[in-house]
Amino acid sequence: MRTIETVGVVGFGVMGAAIGLNAAMAGYKVVFKEMNDELVKAMYDKWVISALKKRVERGKMTREQMDTVAGLIQGTSQYEDLDVCDLVIEAAVENMDLKISIFGELSKACKKDAILVSNTSTFLIEKVMSKVEGQERTAGLHYFFPANVNKLVEVIRQKATSDETYNLLMEFASKNGKVAISVKDFPGFAINPVFIAAYSVLDSFYDGDKYNVATLDDISKETLGVRFGVMWVQNGSGLGTAYHAAVSMHEYLGETDIGFPVAPTSLKEKFEAGESWNLEDGDINTDKEARKYVAERLLGAIFAISTQLIEKDVVTEEDLEVGIRTSLAWPKGPFGLMDEMGADEVKRLVKLVVDGGYFKLPSKFAA
Repeated sequence: MRTIETVGVVGFGVMGAAIGLNAAMAGYKVVFKEMNDELVKAMYDKWVISALKKRVERGKMTREQMDTVAGLIQGTSQYEDLDVCDLVIEAAVENMDLKISIFGELSKACKKDAILVSNTSTFLIEKVMSKVEGQERTAGLHYFFPANVNKLVEVIRQKATSDETYNLLMEFASKNGKVAISVKDFPGFAINPVFIAAYSVLDSFYDGDKYNVATLDDISKETLGVRFGVMWVQNGSGLGTAYHAAVSMHEYLGETDIGFPVAPTSLKEKFEAGESWNLEDGDINTDKEARKYVAERLLGAIFAISTQLIEKDVVTEEDLEVGIRTSLAWPKGPFGLMDEMGADEVKRLVKLVVDGGYFKLPSKFAA
């Protein structure tokens, strides 16, 4: 029976290092790959030794535990050194050509039964894996930032992913202390389409006056019952990441029977200016009707895309609820919110965003 004992990580930046540390702390041996020997040493010193020392200083682990975890991790600049790995996780930058190239190299260097997965947040797994021999051993393993803290992992099955590969990845995620949900290969997978839809609609109202950042963030907090608003979360992920994800989702889905909002001009301008959303850019607008207008469209967008995800068999209602609550810390997921509001009100809100040109009408609301 196949098991996962040694894990490879390609790309040992912020995300890759968090994935590697998480695996090592769960008892797995980890081999990470960087571009050259200098980077291997620098990344090991920064993301392993320094990071673990801080945990010791804060009393979160003993020096003995630190030495054990650090000893499970080694780095290399050669793909060939990943031939000992049972699972390899790619965590390179979001560039399709680069990822395809990486998996071409991994296909040649790794064991023929090694599981190869991508941590991409936007690209279709089937395309990323196009140069891999043995498609049944490929999948997506999408961690959420920060990967050492956020509990959610999406296990993405492409058409060729075998049951054995899927089951081993679900077990691996569980042993890493993660909440794993099952998702079909789809643009953005399951969680990102919902969040990207939410901020694409919310950001489109930004005018620096009636709807300043402080107001929009406050509307999202009140509407979703969250401690940290949608504008704040975008700053955490980086507006460059947020903008490119919004562009990708519209390119993938805008002209389909699902539809998707155009990336907001306001987000594009902030990103190009190298700025973040200024959460303290003025007084919060308390006008009830002005706030209601935005809140209704924010909810309509969330309900429309969530319903489409279920209708396209991308994810189950249960997994989407768990995924949204776990990854985004919403008290209620989309369907919890829908149940609270009732079918007639949900249908009205969805039709608002459909009439606004954001989405196509899901079959459920066509009658």
